[in-house]
Amino acid sequence: VRLVSEGGRVIGAVMEREGGTLHVRARRAVILAGGGFEHNQVMREQYLPKPTDRSWSAGAHSNTGDVLKAAMDLGADTKRMDGAWWCTTISVPGEELPRLSIMEKSYPGSCVVNQAGRRFANESQNYMSYQKELFRVHSEENPCVPSYMIFDRRFRAKYVVGPLLTSGMRPDWILPRRFFGKLLFKDSTVEGLAKKAGINPQGLSDTIERFNEFARTGKDLDFQRGDTAYDRYYADPEGKPNPCLAPIAKPPFYAMRIDPGDFGTHGGLLIDSFARVQKDGKPIEGLYATGNCTTALLPNYPGPGATLGPAMTFAYQAAKHITGHQEAQS
Repeated sequence: VRLVSEGGRVIGAVMEREGGTLHVRARRAVILAGGGFEHNQVMREQYLPKPTDRSWSAGAHSNTGDVLKAAMDLGADTKRMDGAWWCTTISVPGEELPRLSIMEKSYPGSCVVNQAGRRFANESQNYMSYQKELFRVHSEENPCVPSYMIFDRRFRAKYVVGPLLTSGMRPDWILPRRFFGKLLFKDSTVEGLAKKAGINPQGLSDTIERFNEFARTGKDLDFQRGDTAYDRYYADPEGKPNPCLAPIAKPPFYAMRIDPGDFGTHGGLLIDSFARVQKDGKPIEGLYATGNCTTALLPNYPGPGATLGPAMTFAYQAAKHITGHQEAQS
């Protein structure tokens, strides 16, 4: 609920637990490690790019920015509050949290389009960069939210697609009816699919025709999909001449809704090398922090573990500093 300070030093916290209030005095210090604010819609509207919706986030529901706000009430410095660990998500009717959409859109034989039926980014690049590009090009004149992953019967049979699995594992007739018209659209023609999903029919037809030519030549002239080693990680090595590209040509055709989600925010409290929370560039005595309630150390996705590695490292640094361990390094 709030931090307790005395003489400029944090000495404890007031917390709510199981309907009761706890007043906890810290013998040495308080360490905040409470996640980000991805499920606080007010904070999302205040800090994050638009459009934004907590229902698109795959982060824990308990991540509502409580510890972050408690430190900010003491005047703590913050940075990168407009950032998150971006990843498109699939909101499945009947499921509590959306699913991360990482691999599906990278497999050959699918592409992602906006409501005009146009592609807007390289679907096989890393998920952070992909969504940053979505935010860059999205506007009222060019809405990219929601977007739709387009694929055909061949793709549906060969690759696992989120909750659909493959058509062999989970054929269309076995899919819950609530999927259709909300998450998933299906038709025997590209034009018919576009009309059902609310996509511009001519725009989608033109895009699929152009995309199929890229698949034939192996060269994506619009977004260079498949040109890098990262692109080809989630691909099909049997696909020739480009493992990230294959035609979308076998009816029926499908469109699956994808939203600009995340699995946590990455802006927050500024800390020093001992994990001490800063105020006006100086440490707040008795207050330390680590994890997603702090400013991300590696915000541009150098690779997996960009959250966990720093969280463990600065927790270790904080513990050493609090206990006076001599090996704490600046």
